[in-house]
Amino acid sequence: MKYLGLRMKDLQDREALNTAREIASQPSSWEKTYKRFLEEKEYILQFLQKVWEHDFPYIILTGAGTSAFIGEALVGSFQKKWNGVCRAIATTDIITHPENYFIKSRPTLLISFARSGDSPESVAAVELAKEHCDCLYELNITCNKDGALAKKIKDTDSYTFLLPEETNDQSLAMTSSFSSMLLTGLLISNILDAEQLRPTIDRVCELGNYVLNDCLPDIQKMAETDFKRMVFMGSGPLFGIAHESHLKVQELSNGKVICKFDSFLGFRHGPKAVVDDTTVVVYLLSNSAGVQPYELDLVRSAKTTAAGERSIAIGNSYDESELKFDLSIRFPGGTEDIQEEFLSVFYILPAQIIGFYKSLSLGLSPDSPSQNGAISRVVQGVKIYHLTENEKC
Repeated sequence: MKYLGLRMKDLQDREALNTAREIASQPSSWEKTYKRFLEEKEYILQFLQKVWEHDFPYIILTGAGTSAFIGEALVGSFQKKWNGVCRAIATTDIITHPENYFIKSRPTLLISFARSGDSPESVAAVELAKEHCDCLYELNITCNKDGALAKKIKDTDSYTFLLPEETNDQSLAMTSSFSSMLLTGLLISNILDAEQLRPTIDRVCELGNYVLNDCLPDIQKMAETDFKRMVFMGSGPLFGIAHESHLKVQELSNGKVICKFDSFLGFRHGPKAVVDDTTVVVYLLSNSAGVQPYELDLVRSAKTTAAGERSIAIGNSYDESELKFDLSIRFPGGTEDIQEEFLSVFYILPAQIIGFYKSLSLGLSPDSPSQNGAISRVVQGVKIYHLTENEKC
C-alpha cells in the first residue's frame, strides 16, 4: 500500500503515515461526507426552518485557526444563497471582544467548525453567544464524536453534524478534516438543492484524484526545490483557501518556509514587497469570468517585475501561449461546470502536498513537525476568563 507515492513502511519510519493517508484519502472522505449529509438532510432542514422563520437572520461562521478559514471560504455562499448577512469571525476574536460581533436583538445562527471540538475557544464562543444574543441557534460541525462540542447538552435550538470518523485527522496539520468540513458547509448553504449536487460532488472528487495522482510528481518536484518563502493568492472563496494554504506549508515546514497570503487585488497594496528570489508565488485562479481579468492583470504585472521568484498556477483561466509558470495545474475538461465556491474543496490539495514533501525534505516528521512542541494537534494552555457584570465595559 502506498500513500502520496510512498510505501507505508517508509512513511511509518519517518512519522508521516497519518498525514500522507489523510491527504490521499480526501476524495473518499468527500464522498462519505456527502452521503452522510443526504442521510441527515431532513433533520438539518427541520432545524434550519426555525432559523428561517426570522427575517434576515444574522449568520456567524466560526472556528479557530484552520477551522476559521473554512468560514472565510464559505461566507459568500451563505450570503448569496440565504439572502442574509453572514460573517466569518474566528473564535479567537469572539473570546476577547464578543460585544464587537454579536447583536443582542438580532436572531443569530452560530455555525461552529471544529476538528476535535476540544479547544477551549470552541465551547467558550458558544457560551458567549448565549450571553450576548437574545435569540441564538447553534449548528456545530465537527469530526470528533467524543469532543466537548459534540457532547454539549442539546436542545431544540441546536444541532450537531458529525462527520465520518476518518475525517478526524490524527496528524498535527488539519487536511481531510478541513476540506470535509468545508464541503459540509457548502452543502448546508445549498441544502435545498443538495440532491442535485451529485454531478458537482462527482466532479470535485474526480479532480481531487487528478491532483493526487496525475499532478503528484510535479508537485513533489517543486516542493523539494530550495525556497524559503511562499505567497498564496486567491479571490472570493479562494481567499480562504489562500489563507489555509499559507498556514499548511508553514506548519508542516515548522516555520522553515515563511508564508503569506492575500487577494489578487490586495497584493498590489504593499504585500508584494515580500517577494524575492527565494519565493514561490501560487496563484489560485477563479473560474468566474467576472473575476479572471483582475487576476490575470496581476499575474502579468508580477511577471514583468519578476525578481527571480518561481510561480505555480492552479486553474484553467489563462492562455498557456501567453503566460508560463514553473508549475501549471490545469484540470482536464475545465472547471466551468463547477460553482466557483466548490473549487475551494480541491484547490487546497497542492498546498497540503507541498507542505508534506517540504517537511520530509527538511528532515522533519510530517505527523508532528513542531520539534519544540510550540504547536500541537489540540491547542493547550488557553484560559478562559469570565468577567463579572461590574468588570464589563
